[in-house]
Order: sequence, then structure tokens, then C-alpha cells
Amino acid sequence: MDPELLTLDELPREAREAIEEAEADIQQLRNEANRQAIEIRARAERVASELEVRATEAVRQRQLELYRTLRPIQDRYAREGRLDEALAIRDRIRSLRASLLQALPDPGSLAYVREPQVGSTMLFDVVGSSDGVVWGTDVYTADSTLAAAAVHAGVLAEGQRGLVRVTFVDALNIEFIGSLRNGVSSQDYPSWPTGYRIDRA
Repeated sequence: MDPELLTLDELPREAREAIEEAEADIQQLRNEANRQAIEIRARAERVASELEVRATEAVRQRQLELYRTLRPIQDRYAREGRLDEALAIRDRIRSLRASLLQALPDPGSLAYVREPQVGSTMLFDVVGSSDGVVWGTDVYTADSTLAAAAVHAGVLAEGQRGLVRVTFVDALNIEFIGSLRNGVSSQDYPSWPTGYRIDRA
């Protein structure tokens, strides 16, 4: 018989025992290596997470320091009548403020927010616009154009950039009534599952 065709059971006992012992040791070595690798990865993830938290806080503190530095510079340039420079600084200050408050960019509408908690709020960095469709007055449907709703509500002017706070309301028994305000015409809508109020942050 060809020795290569011998099964493990047909091997001599001492050879079989040696093989079985080696295979058990190999499996144990692999299991231990896997266990150590899992522990190392877990430690590395914890360390990386801690680094990210510290870095985020350090960035926030540096942004806050810059914010506090720029405010008096903007005031000085405005007093000196150097309005272009003062406006440029103001834009940077607004951007810093949005970052410090963790404001989100304008999403267009809030239709993507599914079943928000009543009373919960979100901050957005928005440029007011008269373009877009708006439903309601004071309380707006979630699929209304946010930038246009902000102008309609008098929170922002056309072309004005600012932080707006959206507060979700219970829209179950609300009928959205349209109106003409601040150059934006909103429409009627009988009911919509999600509505919000908007004010300046």
C-alpha cells in the first residue's frame, strides 16, 4: 500500500500521538495569538478614541481662543470705517461660532428627519433665501425649504447667513396655513406628520 494513502488511524500509535499532540499545541498557539490580537486591538481602539476626544477638545479650545481674539479686531476695524475687512472677519467669526455650537450645514429641508422627538432641537448654518417651497406659518412642514422658511419667519433676511434653531413640534392636530411674509409666500397644507418652529440661535 502507498504510505501516502494511509489514514491517521492506520499510522503507528506513536506517530499518531505525536501528530495529535502537535496539532493540539498548534491550535492552542493560534487561539492564544487570536486572544492577544483581540486584546491589542481593543486597547488600540480605546487609545485611539481617547486621542480623538482630546484632539476634538483641543481644537474646540483653539477655535474658542481665535473667536475671542477676532471679536475685538472686528470691532476695531468697524470703528475705523474699514467695513470690507470688518465684514470678512465677521464671516469668519460666524463660521467659528457655527463650528463651536456644532451646527449642521443647511440640508435643504428636514424631510430626512424621521419621527423626531417633540421638543427636540437642531442647529443649522443657513443662508436666507426667498427661493423654495414653504408650507405653513410659524409652524412649518418638515419638507419646507429651510432657508425660505427662515426668511418667511423673519429669522434671516434674504442672503443673510446665520445660525437657526429648529424645534420640532407635535404636528398631529396642526393645519398648516400659508401666508405672505418678508417676501416669501407659504402655502396651505392640511396635515403633515412632522412640523417645526424656527428661531435665531
